[in-house]
Amino acid sequence: MFTISLAGVPVGIDNRYPYVRWLCRNYIAEDQTPAFTVRAADQELAAELAEAGEMSPAYAESLCLYRSICMKMPLYGAFLMHAAVVEVDGIAYVFTAPSGTGKSTHVQLWLDHFGPRARVLNGDKPLLRFEGNTLYACGTPWQGKENLGCNEMRPVQGICFLEQAPENAIRKLPLGQASRLIFKQVLIPREEEAFNCFWSMLDRMMNTVDFYLLQCNREPEASRLSYLTMRRKQDAENQERIPAAPAGR
Repeated sequence: MFTISLAGVPVGIDNRYPYVRWLCRNYIAEDQTPAFTVRAADQELAAELAEAGEMSPAYAESLCLYRSICMKMPLYGAFLMHAAVVEVDGIAYVFTAPSGTGKSTHVQLWLDHFGPRARVLNGDKPLLRFEGNTLYACGTPWQGKENLGCNEMRPVQGICFLEQAPENAIRKLPLGQASRLIFKQVLIPREEEAFNCFWSMLDRMMNTVDFYLLQCNREPEASRLSYLTMRRKQDAENQERIPAAPAGR
């Protein structure tokens, strides 16, 4: 058993297999007291293995544990989104879509375009939480088959749904359309208290963060288009903060 810190929450891991501790090696927080502890029950582990087919018991345990963690995290102010998050200049950009759509491919375009200015915060299963009035994306050890990510939290600039298309186009989504799409990409808790906390955070996110639909191909222009569009709001906000020059100067 060991303790990790996820989105600022200490979590106890009662594991069977050493793989889980190795997976979480960059998130170990042994000096912290767990807010809660998770363990994969025998029945849950057997069901995961039966459903997945070819999968090691150790890997199956890691999936069961993260699912249990994420079912409880809304009680502590965070929730799971199926998404890839890339950070540029300290700001997080979130891309979400059904598996196989090309999230990892699009994120790679950002890495190629921005070079050392960019890095992957989480390639598949980040946690999201509010700090004050700002939504943050948080790295986790569960970060996709490419295993790209880091133990950091960054403010979210925008959330973008991806669709494959022959030409690149992006548009801001109205709240109703974004709401219909987002439910497919978040983990909804089963227990009432956790669900109520999750629902409150989701509603807050929907009303404070901008959502976009990016129809894109695999050309570099797709990354430039999505960055410039989502960045536009921050540039406007920064401009508003600049004090006007005194008259006569």
